[in-house]
Amino acid sequence: MHRALFPLLLVLPLTACDGMGTKTVKEICEQQPQMCSDLNPDSWCRAEKALIIKNRFMQSQAPTDRRTYEQLLNFEAYKKCIAKASQIEHIKLKERKSDRVKGLLTAERELKRLARETQGVDSPHLLYYHWSRFQNEEALRGFLAYENTAQMEYPEMQVALASYYIKFDRIKAINLLYRALELYQEDETIDIEIFRSLTSLFMKEEQFDWAYLWGYVGRDFGIEDLNLTSIEVILHQQSKQAGPIEDKAENIIDQLKDGRFEAP
Repeated sequence: MHRALFPLLLVLPLTACDGMGTKTVKEICEQQPQMCSDLNPDSWCRAEKALIIKNRFMQSQAPTDRRTYEQLLNFEAYKKCIAKASQIEHIKLKERKSDRVKGLLTAERELKRLARETQGVDSPHLLYYHWSRFQNEEALRGFLAYENTAQMEYPEMQVALASYYIKFDRIKAINLLYRALELYQEDETIDIEIFRSLTSLFMKEEQFDWAYLWGYVGRDFGIEDLNLTSIEVILHQQSKQAGPIEDKAENIIDQLKDGRFEAP
């Protein structure tokens, strides 16, 4: 009965770092169906579902505040995806549509539950979540108290700090985004919004060569809507050539992919 529960889920390996072994999403759903049964069973949003299920399994083995924070983000992404899917009419698939609505209700319920349970938790990840989502000023003060501590030495936390400073201290925000890039290891997925933010910040600082460089890097990592041509026009007006900047950008791209980036 459980084998047919999630036939279209990605069969993703789940490797625990503390000897708990390796499980795929399919195996988790077969062995612990309660971790999967409240999500939609069809092929919609399968990547988002896989992250939720993997996180549920890891939390059941070794719960951490950071994983709770990640699960909040997972459910936000899943809610956005399944809300879109649930609006699609399927005359011959009414049951599947109702399953998608069930998934949407699950996302809304879990987001409320996790937010309620983590209110006041002294963790930089969760304090940041409550400030950024609910404008909780007390959470912001607690979050900023962690600045320059080991608990902030994660890319996402450096980006979180940058999101606070970006409005009134652009140079500090740039340095925090650089630190985030330094913390990525080889083959880790880099948050490409970092490159968009760096491009925007350097444009505001009127350092157009650096804006072009980070736009070029961002385009290589998959950002498609950065207008490098307009920046190149400005560089030409300043008698600067794009070629040398692109060469420098290519070197940075190699460093980032190898996990050996160092802030310039």
